[in-house]
Amino acid sequence: MIRMKIKTTVLHYTKPTSDVFLTDVTRQTEHLIVDSKMEDGIAIIHTDHQNCCITTMEYEPGSIHDMQEALKKLNPHNGHNGHHEGNSGNGANGNGTHQDVRTTLIGTSITVPFKDNRELLGKWQKVVLVDFDASKEEKRVIVQVIGE
Repeated sequence: MIRMKIKTTVLHYTKPTSDVFLTDVTRQTEHLIVDSKMEDGIAIIHTDHQNCCITTMEYEPGSIHDMQEALKKLNPHNGHNGHHEGNSGNGANGNGTHQDVRTTLIGTSITVPFKDNRELLGKWQKVVLVDFDASKEEKRVIVQVIGE
């Protein structure tokens, strides 16, 4: 019987600006896989903040700019946010709803396979945290390495 191992680590990030912020977390996830001493498996990379997401992309200045512009066009902040109308839920008054939608479109988790203790990413592919939140509060990225 093969018994899978699981190792969970929480990474913490604070963004330096109130704008849409992207940061490459590939190196940190690679280190967690290497440190796990597992040869083959998957890494689940997840953020638990409602206005952040995890994705893969080519992480270079032109691509970062293009992503920021595409998100603004895809879901602009226009002042009307039906999500919070009549909803006293989290104390929001409609602010930030466009960020909620952006997060929903991209997603809060990805799964990256690894083999021989190395992430199986494309040549230019990086794991990226995208933070839409206007605040500079600390965000968490949870990395769960599962394998043998």
